Amino acid sequence: MITIVQLALRPDDTLAGVESAVAALEAAGIAAVCVLDGADTGEATAFESTTLCGRLASTTSEIGLVASNSALYGFPYHLARRLATVDHFSDGRSGWLLRTRSAASEAAAYDWRSTGGRGVELHRAAEYAEIALELWDSWEDGAQYPDKASGDYKDDARIHRIDYRSLAFRVEGPLDVPPSPQRRPVLFARFDEAAEAALLPSVDVAIVSDPTTAAAATAPLILRAVPAHTTPDEAERLRAATGAHGLALHATTDTVPEACALAVALGAARSPGDTLAAALGLTLTLGGRAA
Repeated sequence: MITIVQLALRPDDTLAGVESAVAALEAAGIAAVCVLDGADTGEATAFESTTLCGRLASTTSEIGLVASNSALYGFPYHLARRLATVDHFSDGRSGWLLRTRSAASEAAAYDWRSTGGRGVELHRAAEYAEIALELWDSWEDGAQYPDKASGDYKDDARIHRIDYRSLAFRVEGPLDVPPSPQRRPVLFARFDEAAEAALLPSVDVAIVSDPTTAAAATAPLILRAVPAHTTPDEAERLRAATGAHGLALHATTDTVPEACALAVALGAARSPGDTLAAALGLTLTLGGRAA
């Protein structure tokens, strides 16, 4: 069964402790770990999710590394660069958990404020994801090549601006990071209600908590969220009742042993392949420039 873990960082977590926890998850057959930092938990933590995933890329070899990042605040271009870099570091094991809600402390750091309700936020998040997807697809296959004689490494004719324009964003592109092993990260999102699932169509993996939301999700992979301390029988009952393909366990570094035990009891296993998409049994969709 495809099983991932949402690992909520705490203020007292150490780097050694997080690395040990993720190593245990990898050994238990967990397909991916979603790193939830202080912007998710509302607590001050020593680590930011994307940079921590870059570090974990050097201490792991199989588990997917999913960084939680806002799809409301900051610049899509900068996020696309960071996540492409993590995909290079990890040889194609990167993912992005789209954060479509934010704590007041994160919102206070940015100029933009949502004044139109949840629908406006989700529309902005969908645009944010679309911009990132276009940037990751701004290099054609074959655009990158080493040419020692000329000192160049790319064919500019195969690298394209995206010229994205909307009321919220203006992004010219192209991305200044060459295509990564996976071409783009796997996109994850947590949905609390059906309307959210319907308004984020580009997500690859939907994490849900009820059958109604699961039914509205269009993602090719749907995972049922459960706490790490759930019994195997109850976890399987909840998954089946939701119609989900697998499970998303919520854990901290202290409860990782429980998550590992539950995963082993349920037969957690990664699908064959070197990338996170392959481990999840997914074929990532791209634009027209990638094969």
